[in-house]
Amino acid sequence: MYHAISRSRWLKRQQRLEQAAARPPAAASAAEADIASVATEDATEGRTAAQAVIAALKESPITRASFLRLVAGVLLVIAVGPAFYRWIKGAFDTGGSSTAEYVASDGNRMLPPPEPLPDSAAVVGGGAKGNFRIYTVTEIPTFSSDTWKFAISGLVDKPNAWNWEQFLQMKRTVQVSDFHCVTGWSVYKCTWEGIPLKQLLAAAGVQASAKFVKFYSGDKVYTDALSLSQANGDDIMVAVLMDGKPIPQKLGGPVRLIVPQMYAYKSVKWLQGIELIEKEHMGYWEVRGYDNDAWVGKSNA
Repeated sequence: MYHAISRSRWLKRQQRLEQAAARPPAAASAAEADIASVATEDATEGRTAAQAVIAALKESPITRASFLRLVAGVLLVIAVGPAFYRWIKGAFDTGGSSTAEYVASDGNRMLPPPEPLPDSAAVVGGGAKGNFRIYTVTEIPTFSSDTWKFAISGLVDKPNAWNWEQFLQMKRTVQVSDFHCVTGWSVYKCTWEGIPLKQLLAAAGVQASAKFVKFYSGDKVYTDALSLSQANGDDIMVAVLMDGKPIPQKLGGPVRLIVPQMYAYKSVKWLQGIELIEKEHMGYWEVRGYDNDAWVGKSNA
């Protein structure tokens, strides 16, 4: 696991570890104590860095104009109900735009770009042939690798924070899955590449008191959650590529959650924070009447 530390801090850490390893057998206990001390310092620094990222994501930058739009949207959903609200959106559905259009207008500046795995580069599925509709509850945010951070924190033994380059070093896999919006449209056979969520959770060491996994969007407004058992599903992914290319800004890039068997409001866009919590969290749309368990074909969201 990686977390962002200064070069000077890293050099001092390495020096202490080398000195401890070089001590004679008679000083083994002291060497072990020094190594343990370094590990404790690393854990503390990892927790502090992760908590800082989560705290920043909780600080909503929403403007007065955006707030008024959100209030109007909430009142509309409450007044007409989620089902009728979906019908209204569907009735004015223009069919969306192609992935190529979203890639061409991508405002993110994430360097270096992720290198696709062979199965991802070959585009096993056909997601690029489908048209995605863009729904957002805030203005679409823009991200740069210079300032982007990702963190996992909360009820875990090994909280951590990563910058962009560190995040790209984590082992990724490829899957092909469908993408279903609660408003009635779908994009089939998308090739996603990313980090299985259960891999991140296992590496973090989920504590016994944790019952839910909360997700934070980089727009600093949108959140959602899964139960711990749901979050350990085999096909739930923290994705960084779609059809072999970086996920464009308008489709939730640079990093988004993918929950294929649930409606897409669970697949949090612009994902930057994961927090293990004890009590159930109701996400942005759930508090506005949508189902918390948003299973495709089974939910009445």
